[in-house]
Amino acid sequence: MSYLTIVAHQMVNLPAGMVDKELRSLVKQETGLPVRRIDNFTLLSLLSVYRLVNQQSVKKTLSKHLSLYSVAEYLSIDLFQSVITDLQNNESIRPFDFIATVGNAANFYLAKEFSIKGPNVFVGASDLPFLKASLLADVDLEVGHCEQAIIVIWTQINNQRQCHAFIVEQTSKQDLSNLTKTAIETRKIDELLLQGENTLTSCIRPCIGPYIVECKL
Repeated sequence: MSYLTIVAHQMVNLPAGMVDKELRSLVKQETGLPVRRIDNFTLLSLLSVYRLVNQQSVKKTLSKHLSLYSVAEYLSIDLFQSVITDLQNNESIRPFDFIATVGNAANFYLAKEFSIKGPNVFVGASDLPFLKASLLADVDLEVGHCEQAIIVIWTQINNQRQCHAFIVEQTSKQDLSNLTKTAIETRKIDELLLQGENTLTSCIRPCIGPYIVECKL
């Protein structure tokens, strides 16, 4: 049995109907990152991870040895539709649009912009995304491939697009010895992810000290 500590969590929550141009403008204005030819799926993750790593408490403790694990049931639905439409109309597909239909395209941009040089994995999954990402992260943390892991999870609930970003690390022996209640199972985080905008945030942020999750199937 192993344990991970959630060091920080951030979520971006935007209307599903927001057009790409508006989202690009928002991300460009807040982050200063290059956003041309980037789909909304990737833009959401860039904004979420940017806010995550720029939290004051995170800046002091963020490791240079990071890994990345992201999970989604879908990629950019709008982008896929536009590519299919171009094919049906015998029109040329723009190279960057084609690249963005690959599952790990968002991971490429995240790793590039935030200097993530460790393991980099995208998982397509319709259930238990946090559990699956945590199990992968736990293995790489255990063998020393990274010191901290960033987990990114995309969801869509009630016409809202959400992107959650977490920083996790192995739980120290001291934190485990000081644990006064049972660690929450990773499955519980997945349950909270499905309950809407503020449920997960309100559950994690009031906790004093490390928020520990138990990694198990």
